[in-house]
Amino acid sequence: MDSFWKVTAVSAGVGLSLGGLIYLLKRRRQVEESKEKERDIREQEKLKVKYEGSITNPVLDKEFKQALLNEMVKDLQLMHSHNIMHVDHLTDWCGMPDEVEVNPLLFKAQERDRLGMPPESLVLPGTFCLKDFQFMSDEDVKNAKRFMKAGPKKYTYFNRNEVKAAIVTCGGLCPGLNVVIREIVMTLWWNYKVHKIWGVRWGYHGFYGPGDNYMSLNPDKVKDIHQLGGSILGAGRDVFDGEKIVAALLERGINQVYVIGGDGTHKGIMILAEMVKARGLRIAMVGVPKTIDNDIKIIDSSFGFSSSVQAAVHAINSANVEANCAENGLGLVKIMGRDVGHIAMQASLASRDVNICLVPEFKFDLEGEKGLLNYIFEERLKKKGHCVLVVAEGAALGVNDRQLVEPGKDPRNVNIGEYLKKEIEMYAKKNKMNLTLKYIDPSYMIRTVPANSADRQFCSVLAQNAVHGAMAGFTNFTCGIIRGISVNLPIDLVANGEKNRLHYEDRGWQRLLASTGQPSFLNAH
Repeated sequence: MDSFWKVTAVSAGVGLSLGGLIYLLKRRRQVEESKEKERDIREQEKLKVKYEGSITNPVLDKEFKQALLNEMVKDLQLMHSHNIMHVDHLTDWCGMPDEVEVNPLLFKAQERDRLGMPPESLVLPGTFCLKDFQFMSDEDVKNAKRFMKAGPKKYTYFNRNEVKAAIVTCGGLCPGLNVVIREIVMTLWWNYKVHKIWGVRWGYHGFYGPGDNYMSLNPDKVKDIHQLGGSILGAGRDVFDGEKIVAALLERGINQVYVIGGDGTHKGIMILAEMVKARGLRIAMVGVPKTIDNDIKIIDSSFGFSSSVQAAVHAINSANVEANCAENGLGLVKIMGRDVGHIAMQASLASRDVNICLVPEFKFDLEGEKGLLNYIFEERLKKKGHCVLVVAEGAALGVNDRQLVEPGKDPRNVNIGEYLKKEIEMYAKKNKMNLTLKYIDPSYMIRTVPANSADRQFCSVLAQNAVHGAMAGFTNFTCGIIRGISVNLPIDLVANGEKNRLHYEDRGWQRLLASTGQPSFLNAH
């Protein structure tokens, strides 16, 4: 028995020793981390004193400029060590500069008593956000994608006096284009004192078109354009010639290019950025993602979507009035949405008066006992006396009992609104039923309206962060919002990213089904 207690005591002693050792190691690490944090705070305080001194005395000493350069180096190093999704920086192929500039936002501007920003308001090196916000384990957190937080840095890679910027809008029209243009100009002009800014007209080919394609921009020219729909620069889908574009940039000495467009446009940005990189050129290529369909999955939303939904609701309201003011009235509305049905779904949810919503992602039968046509007449018109039907323009992809779209072809080649109108009228005639059908197609009304208040604010954030990123020397990136945080994303995540499609289990679609009460419209379901 005595030997048992001796062994137990020795084991306990060993356990305590190991426990104590582990505690000491943890404590030592905590002390080291605390000291490192204190050193960082002291360095930041030193920089803060110098920044505050620079507000009244913009002549910066060598120590201060070296601290700024170190800040940039640290930023680039932490992007790697923190496993942040890599965003190209001009130093990757142009080499490290001898010095960088202090961000003029830290100065107190002389005109109009405009105040700069305190250092604490700027983005610190290595700051990132996570793509996901729900995790099941520590391993999930460790493996989550990390994106660089967007915003102004303490340093600027470009000297404001050497910047020549160009802005271009590509692809189709979308609410908010003019807001983005305005805010890029305002941010460059007022925040960074950049006064050589051109707007390039008619999309990519405008770069190598006639000289009058280049429109000089300043605050006076853009101050009111946020109230207008469309784009003051025009837009266009055209043949992309990278060689000619790069040659035009070199000829005019342009070293910052802001391109506003969708995934196709971003493919162009990516090509241009690779050409610039291969030639070792000091040109920042920056994107601002635009898609009225809200089909870029990597980001929370795209600008113009909120405005388009609001405009679509007005059309649905009209269709509802028509349907309710006629015997067996049916209001049919075709909404934009080539590959995805976000506008149709969100507008239907916002309206609360829609009885049927059809989108490209979900199959449906036209004929049969459980098909769409039988439901419209037997369940809606006979029992309720009216029906409001919203269909996305790409919903021909969803027709299950007929092949309307050839593989690989654009579903918009089939005008699904006109097709449904014809089928519904034929069904009514065949079954000798009275029908008053009003067909509304507000597609171009939706994309040409001015941005609403939510989109104006959204566009301003994207545009400002595009400029902040370019001035810090980053390139081949686009701006977006992920989980409510502004980030700089590698271009390829938008150019080659997955489409933001609706899924049956999505809460949004389930809310839609609860609102409309519609079945699957599948006979074999």
